[in-house]
Amino acid sequence: MTGSMSSKAFAKTSFANPAQAQYIEDLYSIYKKDPSGVEKSWADFFSGYELALHDLKSKPSHELSHESAQVEALINTYRRLGHLSADINPLEKQTSLAEELMLEFHGLEQSSLPKIFHPANLPGGKPMPLQEIVTLLQDTYTRTLGVEFRDIDDVSRVLWLQDTMESCRNKPPFPLPLRKRIFKKLVEAEGLEKFLHARYLGQKRFSVEGLEALIPTLDVMLNEGKRLGVSEACLGMAHRGRINVLINVLGKPIEKLFVEFEDTEVTTEAIEGDVKYHKGFAAEIDTFDQGSILCYLAPNPSHLESVNPVVEGFVHARQDLLKDVQHKKALPILLHGDAAFMGQGIVAETLNLAVLPEYSTGGTIHIITNNQVGFTTDPKESRSTTYASGIAKILSCPIFHVNADDVEKCVWAMIMAIAYRQKFGKDVVIDIVGYRRHGHNETDEPSFTQPKLYEKIKTHPTALEVYAARLRDEGVFTEAEIEAQIKDHREYLQKKYELVHSGAYKMEYFVLPEKLKHSLFYVKPSYEDIFASVKTGVPQTKLNAIATQIMSIPDDFKIHPKLTRLIESRKNMLTPSGHVDWAFAELLAFASLADENFNVRLTGQDVQRGTFSSRHAVLKDNESGKAYNIFSPLGEKARVEIINSPLSELSCLGFEYGFSVADYMTLVLWEAQFGDFCNGAQIIIDQFIAASEAKWKQVCGLVLLLPHGYEGQGPEHSSARLERFLQLCGNYNMQVVNLTTPANYFHALRRQMHRSFRKPLVVMSPKSLLRRPEAVSIGQDFYQGSFQDVIGDTREFNESKVSSVLICSGKIYYEIMEIQAKDTSEPKIPVIRMEQIYPFPDAHLKLALSKYSGLKEIRWVQEEPQNMGAWSFMRPYLESLPNSYKVNYFGRTYSGTTAEGSFKAHHAEQQRIIMEALKV
Repeated sequence: MTGSMSSKAFAKTSFANPAQAQYIEDLYSIYKKDPSGVEKSWADFFSGYELALHDLKSKPSHELSHESAQVEALINTYRRLGHLSADINPLEKQTSLAEELMLEFHGLEQSSLPKIFHPANLPGGKPMPLQEIVTLLQDTYTRTLGVEFRDIDDVSRVLWLQDTMESCRNKPPFPLPLRKRIFKKLVEAEGLEKFLHARYLGQKRFSVEGLEALIPTLDVMLNEGKRLGVSEACLGMAHRGRINVLINVLGKPIEKLFVEFEDTEVTTEAIEGDVKYHKGFAAEIDTFDQGSILCYLAPNPSHLESVNPVVEGFVHARQDLLKDVQHKKALPILLHGDAAFMGQGIVAETLNLAVLPEYSTGGTIHIITNNQVGFTTDPKESRSTTYASGIAKILSCPIFHVNADDVEKCVWAMIMAIAYRQKFGKDVVIDIVGYRRHGHNETDEPSFTQPKLYEKIKTHPTALEVYAARLRDEGVFTEAEIEAQIKDHREYLQKKYELVHSGAYKMEYFVLPEKLKHSLFYVKPSYEDIFASVKTGVPQTKLNAIATQIMSIPDDFKIHPKLTRLIESRKNMLTPSGHVDWAFAELLAFASLADENFNVRLTGQDVQRGTFSSRHAVLKDNESGKAYNIFSPLGEKARVEIINSPLSELSCLGFEYGFSVADYMTLVLWEAQFGDFCNGAQIIIDQFIAASEAKWKQVCGLVLLLPHGYEGQGPEHSSARLERFLQLCGNYNMQVVNLTTPANYFHALRRQMHRSFRKPLVVMSPKSLLRRPEAVSIGQDFYQGSFQDVIGDTREFNESKVSSVLICSGKIYYEIMEIQAKDTSEPKIPVIRMEQIYPFPDAHLKLALSKYSGLKEIRWVQEEPQNMGAWSFMRPYLESLPNSYKVNYFGRTYSGTTAEGSFKAHHAEQQRIIMEALKV
């Protein structure tokens, strides 16, 4: 017999019921011929069984008795299914084992317990009585820590976890100083919540009570992480327990928290700031015994789990800045609610990024703070999986389910998790199963909806009480010593509270740790800064040299014949007779910035080629399929990364936002496949990109490229929802542009990096203009000058006799000009282009209008419906201009959809709009 049993032997030793045995025998026969021939769950089971027998080949055949094989099956089942019988719910004691873990299920009898067996791969490899084997397995897998790990598709990781847990039976002896530290953090966790509840009754704080073990668990995580090479940690979490983490893990001064509860630091001049349980924090803190570690808690909105990709992007950028190639120095930690982890789709989207090379952070520590209720919704109403962690199965990662009342098990789970992450560079999930002592918040009455649950919670001891009793019983502390520590902490909080109330405490301005100043960069620009012209031209000699570099394809690289023609045409675009199109202008902007030591990161679906087959920044060898980045000849001055993203908007945009926050010296761009697809990422746009500066003083220079324009392709491929972005604009929070020339696009991108401040830039990017012959620029437009927010009409007019002008933005300009060119009648109407819509370029628009001394009417022309596009935003600005111009609208009528489904209807409507606008 070998390490792989016969199907008949396997079935008979694993299942007592003959019908079951025959069924399993048939399945196992199929599996041995082709593992894909059975369902994945059975394939996993069979592979796990064979893993348990992997070293049986070295055993003498006489040892491989029928009964020994049954024992091996028992061991394997405990490893795979023991978690189902683990005592992980502090409110419901687990009193029995699952049928699959019973001796009888595997054909064994109670009389076999004293017998000596030779287990294939239990710790020590020594003969053991079956009774001891069972005790070891129960201690390891069915106490207050249950572990899902046998679905992992890497044997080395499985064996590491197996050996780590079984060698100490998941109960390692903790040194006395560590146990005292754990107790101290529990005292702080519970003490803070009780103090706040007494002093600020009725104020929301979303307490950690019921999950107090989280605080010492995070404390130990930072200590262990530092020991294993982590130099900085970035946390993302929702509101539950956030205040406690800020104070008792990250070291936010308690006085600042009391000031926030008192609500005495108020600014009435502006709409800014956020509630205390959304705010971020950064500090370099001292660990228990491993020195200092840099910590950053990302600010977040109430939109649960939306911070997840933001943290991942932030950490990825920090790893780049630290040159942390192995991803060992910067650690992402995400805390999730139990209902949100399964309920919010962004969780699955973000998990999918975990092992993608351009998104990976070398493993994330996920902690589910499991209240066993989502607001008022029970688990049976909110998920289809056994555990709140079910969605994490897509990553084939270990999942530790741990009872929140056993704080040492929570800490041990974290010690294993951080060691696993540092060793294997993979994600880990810790599901801390606790409860919520109050309602969803402290003003809520939970017994309305969970009366039986809260009847239990009212009488259930706190984690501090449970651990204090244990330490007292084990002689670590006397009752007097326990009471003294609790009293000392309460008096400490009272003194700080009185200090704030006395007026003696002066609120200090937050000082960012020096190591994070490159990442959490913040400059508030003046009005003059926002509208100041920035020189973004590149000298002719320099730009031509850069263009030659990026168009020099290696001789041995075999590109597609059609792309050969494209490359040749691009080589001629900067010649005196050449014209630069939109795609090449963008590539020149990227290359010139890289030449000036700015990194560039462009991501999105199909961006390497471009949705409209225009960019071709990464070429593929026509024979080998090998990729070639056209920016590689620029050398190591800076990176230009053009990255095809997964088919996700919400997580991918969140990731790029986080990356942009962390690295203000990189031009970060995200391109939607079509502009309206950005609505899948609306939470990131609304809650982070548009609002982060006002809420958290957090800025980014992220660029959104959103293909926009009406070309008869139907409602879903016409509009990037310009109106929605303009509605989000206020207090100079971001820039929105709808450009008409490649050169202006070039300057807009370069201006983004050459300013002294950072603001998001939303670009209504072109589709048909990518190939429209008129939508080109000449070399001179790139060699000098700067971004133009308003472009006037350069044609000759009898300016004193001009009574009307058209103002438009984007693609429709070219259609207006085309129809005007065909009309030989006079007079023509001037056309002014609004290249930047926000911040509104008031002075430059007035200047463009001022030369028409007889002007009476402004005609706003757009292709979007009247309730969409820029009209609602532009109208009050235009009507407030001096001289009381009459302002009229020309465009589609009000509509519930963006565009017609018929190309003919589209064409007829486009013609109507323009012809009516041009009527004299």
